[in-house]
Amino acid sequence: MNLQVISIDNMDRDVWDAFVRGNSQGYAYHLYDVIRWDRWINDKDISFCIQDDRIGIVMVVQLHIEYKSNEGKHRLHSEWGYVLKDGLTRKEKNKVKVAFMEHIDRLIIEKTVTKYNIGVAPLSEYMQPQNHVMVNPVVEMGFAPFVRYTYIVDLNKPKEELLANCEQTTRQAIRKIRSDSEYVIREASACEKDCQTYLQLHEQTYTRTGAAGAIIHEPYQRNIFFTLIPKGIARVFFLTEAQTGNVLAATVILLYKNSAYYWWGASVDEKEVGINKYLLFASMMHVRPENMAPEEHFWFETGGAYPYARSGKEKGLNDFKKCFGTMLHPIFRGEYVFSPDVIR
Repeated sequence: MNLQVISIDNMDRDVWDAFVRGNSQGYAYHLYDVIRWDRWINDKDISFCIQDDRIGIVMVVQLHIEYKSNEGKHRLHSEWGYVLKDGLTRKEKNKVKVAFMEHIDRLIIEKTVTKYNIGVAPLSEYMQPQNHVMVNPVVEMGFAPFVRYTYIVDLNKPKEELLANCEQTTRQAIRKIRSDSEYVIREASACEKDCQTYLQLHEQTYTRTGAAGAIIHEPYQRNIFFTLIPKGIARVFFLTEAQTGNVLAATVILLYKNSAYYWWGASVDEKEVGINKYLLFASMMHVRPENMAPEEHFWFETGGAYPYARSGKEKGLNDFKKCFGTMLHPIFRGEYVFSPDVIR
């Protein structure tokens, strides 16, 4: 193999996306238009692919670099990792690993990097529960492995069965609000008005929860509305007052093949208890395909799991994200092992 590293800046969008969609480790996070914007404004996209002269792309890597001004150093992170070409031989994989690690080692030295963490997309075709993946794949790419968890649910069941599987208080809230004519759900469109509405809800939510410093920068949000929604990569749902049309809550759903992810949520400060649960459950029902075969799956990820949390924000998030009849699923992660004594 004759391998070369090519920056995403020098790659054709369609070629990049075709590789992601054509290999089992690929997920929506790796698509060109998703990868270009990180949720942290100070992060720079330095994603790259490794290409062979003969067989084309053999790996794409989602990679962002953050400058830590208080340290005068950088941090690397691949929140959703890489996509390795399916069907490579062990010998070919080893060559790709060497090329990958050589590139990362150079970056660490040139940029004075203190840490490089990586994650694996939990609902890629490769990682879905039916495949019973037992080994954290990042261990084979130079990372010391560890694991986090997320909550997922298979939506290939009748709607009333999915509701019945929710926790009791969640079922009660959903049924109560569903039977009330006070609220209407509508899907947001790629227009300035809906984008501004979502931005305002997002700011309210993060300010209310004491995370004003983590409000996501506007270009990231505009990418969702004006790039990802038109391409069918994301859908946004609003819960509105029937009489006034005022938007009370929103969900942003990321879509990829036979799966979806509750990406972002927001709501007004004053609202009826249970509204967020109702909207998320309704969003799940909106994105699930109809008439799936019994053996098919449609996995929906509600988000990060903290079942060990006993109080505070993490417990609140955990209780919300598990209450839809979900099960725990691993997010394999790792920290890159760099040895300055080993120059490849």
